[in-house]
Amino acid sequence: MTLNPQSDLPAEWISDKQDLAELVKGVKPYTGGDEYAIPDFFANDEEQQEFVAWVRAERDKELV
Repeated sequence: MTLNPQSDLPAEWISDKQDLAELVKGVKPYTGGDEYAIPDFFANDEEQQEFVAWVRAERDKELV
């Protein structure tokens, strides 16, 4: 059996193969989440803790 992973994709989604080295040229290595942090995103620690609790509750619902 031969599989063609692009058989059902629209023609505009399919492109010519590109060299991986060219695709990552100039990309900085990931050094940690701190570089994406937004200072003072939450108004206070309580708001941040509420958000973390909400995220945990949502993740727990998905595990059931």
